[in-house]
Amino acid sequence: MGLVRVEKPVKLILAFVVAVFPFFLLLRAAPTPLAASSDVGPVYVGLIEDDRRELTLLANYGRPVPGQKSLDDPVPGRNITPYFVKDGSEWKRIQQLNQKMRWTVAFDGRSLGQIDSEPIPLSESRPKGFPALLCVHAILTPSANIPVVGRASGDFDGGFGVYVRRPLVVVSRPNFVDPDQWKRTKPPDDVVEQTRATFRETFRHVRRCDPSGEILKTDARFPDSDILVLKAYGSNKDSFLIETQLKNHRCVYNVDGGKLQLLEGVQWYYVTPNREAVFLARDWQLVDAGDYDSDGKSEVIFYVAESEEDSEIETAGYVLFYDDFRRSVRFTWTFK
Repeated sequence: MGLVRVEKPVKLILAFVVAVFPFFLLLRAAPTPLAASSDVGPVYVGLIEDDRRELTLLANYGRPVPGQKSLDDPVPGRNITPYFVKDGSEWKRIQQLNQKMRWTVAFDGRSLGQIDSEPIPLSESRPKGFPALLCVHAILTPSANIPVVGRASGDFDGGFGVYVRRPLVVVSRPNFVDPDQWKRTKPPDDVVEQTRATFRETFRHVRRCDPSGEILKTDARFPDSDILVLKAYGSNKDSFLIETQLKNHRCVYNVDGGKLQLLEGVQWYYVTPNREAVFLARDWQLVDAGDYDSDGKSEVIFYVAESEEDSEIETAGYVLFYDDFRRSVRFTWTFK
């Protein structure tokens, strides 16, 4: 039998198949891609936090968890909890985010890099006592590449009573700029004066304790100078965030009807450009400010750690303010 003669068009087809087939195999073998950032659709905001499962073990047993050098060091594990989502005109709580994600780490108007995450199965993601946390992500990025800001402290410990790292905001888009330019500042005298006036309007019956620890029956008298300004942040809109604390703040309460409010901690206020001081809450910590939805205005996130009659935290979580502090959304949980 003689050789079959292959016509030129057939040769070209075979050459094309040989050239393209390896690339087809590579595409078939490629892993599922991470959710990429996009200018359309929802924008998600979460927090990098120390692993609550390890924090629970540490608090319950009082000894270092595996990988932790000493009780003064933070636990080795860190996770991402998605907390807020904007899909439309409002920010809302996140219920579920069951997909791999690539996040931009935002802090102080800067990007600290990108990290990747994937959901942890619900049965493994949280310790007992955190029913609200329905979605926690494991960080896929090597731990050495996960940014850390500052030293571990008790400021964000969530009632565990141990040192933890500062939580860091992560955004599903590269939105980290702070157009309102919130910065530490020395507040003007009229801002301080109005803040102190609002303190007195909010806490009308401040009571101290006698030497035995019993709450006195009469209101305490103290000068305005005893309402200390611990921190102040100003924006380029001439608005301010003010943190106060009483000078002598041990065993001091506000009596609100039949309810006692512990005043040993700090108080936060938002002061508008027209110098209206609005009381925000007690015992919060400022986390970050940034334009996470790219609408030209900065959102501001606080860490929430609220208690009433004693210093034991009853409510924890986060609150996000937006639309120049006209609106807010909370993601919190209670321990009692």
